[in-house]
Amino acid sequence: MPFAPTGSLFNTQSLRIQEILNKNIEVFLPALDPAWRDTTVSSQGVGSASLIGRDMKVIKTYMGSMAGVLEMADSRNNFVLYGDNTVSNIADKMQTQGLNNTWPDATEGAMARPYQLGIGMKAMVSNLLVTLGEMQAEATPAFIGEILAPKLEGHARLIAHTLCNYWYIADNTNFTLGSTGVSITPAFTAAVLPVPGFTSFTFSPADFNTDRFAVGMRVDVWDSTTTTRINEAASTRLNAFVTKVDEVKNVVVVQVMNLNYTTAGIYTFTYANGKGTGIAGINSWIKNSGNLLGNDADSDTTKQIDVNKHPEFKSFIKGSVGTLTEHKLRQYLRGYHRAKEKYGQYIDTLIASDGVWLNYESQKIGQYMLDRTNRLSSITNEGSQEGFKFTFDGRTYTGYTSNYIEAGTVYGLRKGGTNWKKYVPPSPKGTQKFDKAEAFIPFEFIAPALGYSTIKVPITKAATGSGNSLLTEGAQMPGMLRMQLVPDQPSGIKLTGVSYDKQYGD
Repeated sequence: MPFAPTGSLFNTQSLRIQEILNKNIEVFLPALDPAWRDTTVSSQGVGSASLIGRDMKVIKTYMGSMAGVLEMADSRNNFVLYGDNTVSNIADKMQTQGLNNTWPDATEGAMARPYQLGIGMKAMVSNLLVTLGEMQAEATPAFIGEILAPKLEGHARLIAHTLCNYWYIADNTNFTLGSTGVSITPAFTAAVLPVPGFTSFTFSPADFNTDRFAVGMRVDVWDSTTTTRINEAASTRLNAFVTKVDEVKNVVVVQVMNLNYTTAGIYTFTYANGKGTGIAGINSWIKNSGNLLGNDADSDTTKQIDVNKHPEFKSFIKGSVGTLTEHKLRQYLRGYHRAKEKYGQYIDTLIASDGVWLNYESQKIGQYMLDRTNRLSSITNEGSQEGFKFTFDGRTYTGYTSNYIEAGTVYGLRKGGTNWKKYVPPSPKGTQKFDKAEAFIPFEFIAPALGYSTIKVPITKAATGSGNSLLTEGAQMPGMLRMQLVPDQPSGIKLTGVSYDKQYGD
């Protein structure tokens, strides 16, 4: 009797081929951070591709100095009010006119010198495996659910989740998924691995930004100095996956293939082959020292903007805030606008890590009295009003909570006026859009541009003892994403060390 070989797709998926059942299957994938979607994606503009020049750079030119000469006319006898008064009478009916007073020397005035900011494009490359067995399984009426659609949806979500993470992770910490190293404990003894061939690391993100991790992500594990990659042997990277995310307890599990590693310690995580590089996000632009874009600043020093030399680009950053009271928040907002209003800069959005707004409200509870005179006790209107709005000096700020932000942090940024723009290079002829990707994501399958009739490219394998390439049952779907996020107004607010109230389950 025919049967599916051990390890084949039909064998490993046998529980899904018991009988003809409803073909709908629920796919659990993490949704995007609402703060990212509502603040950036919803108000995002698109920069003209014609502004992307040689070396795939966007070069913005600024002028920041006043120009010319301006003086009070008193020093020149107010001749522009009354005329030049140096006259001389030569007869009863005649006089001469003098021309002794002059306008200021135009050459004494300052002339604004332009300066530039070079912003390099960033790109990601992807690939997705599809096999003949999967396509055959999906075509089999007895197979429960779809194979390819959930796989494509998972790939699309991986792209969106990665972009969401890059919005928050920072260039000055090598684009690690957490700004603080975490204590990880290998969950096995040297004699017994949890899964044959895998080493398992279990940890709790120290920044409480559990949502940055998602099942199926490929990551790298680094020592606390981010100089030694743990998932590496003989200079070869070993594949590491996030295999479990327990948001209730703030616990993440990462498994590394073919690694027998038993030493606990302090480690950091990056995307696979992603140390030190990423698409620019908030932390690439909010700077109070050094260059905009930080470690990703243009290698041409004439196209760098040092915020100490150009303070109009400097952001308001404050550490060790403690309890964020209403008065403190007013002080910080006033401090920012005092410095930036003359440049036409403002912020309209506040994004805080989980628990910040809860703590903000909790310290106000004791300030109010509940009047129950001649009234029954009622909890009909208990709780907090939906959303966070703060009005000060005629401006209203919208507050969001993000589970992607490191603990105790608040960002203030401008989203109005399509401040954030997405720059994307022109597409090569023939590339195909990914219809399951989010609309704002400029992801493309590139096989058609390389001469293939579809987005799938056959995978071949070299024959033993000959130069022939033999066809396998696999097809790959290579893709790419090229973009950069650039704000017209880079400056904003960053508060750290803010008190927060949050609890995790037992």
